[in-house]
Amino acid sequence: MAALTTYGILLRSSVSQEDGIEDDFAQSGTQHSRTFFSQSYFNFAIFEKVTLAQFTTMQAEYDATPRTAFTLTYFDVSPAVTYSVKYIAPPEIVDNLGGGKYVSTRRLRGTKV
Repeated sequence: MAALTTYGILLRSSVSQEDGIEDDFAQSGTQHSRTFFSQSYFNFAIFEKVTLAQFTTMQAEYDATPRTAFTLTYFDVSPAVTYSVKYIAPPEIVDNLGGGKYVSTRRLRGTKV
């Protein structure tokens, strides 16, 4: 599995855990839980400061292999944790910083390796 190309993940990036458990409550108040998958999934919003050339490289990576799994080392815990991730949306430029610099975002979903 190839490593995901990153260009300096910004602190505004985020990760949220999806445990696949859904709770329903009966009219009597009884709780009923359903588990939809056996392991937790993690949803990432990765923000990076990039040049237009770097963004073009990210876009080409997505276009060539949109459903390929990549490894991502993420810094939300110490020591950093490695995840197996896939794109769930194409990369986007979300901010123009001027001077040929942009903020891009990538939406990824994956599991711990």
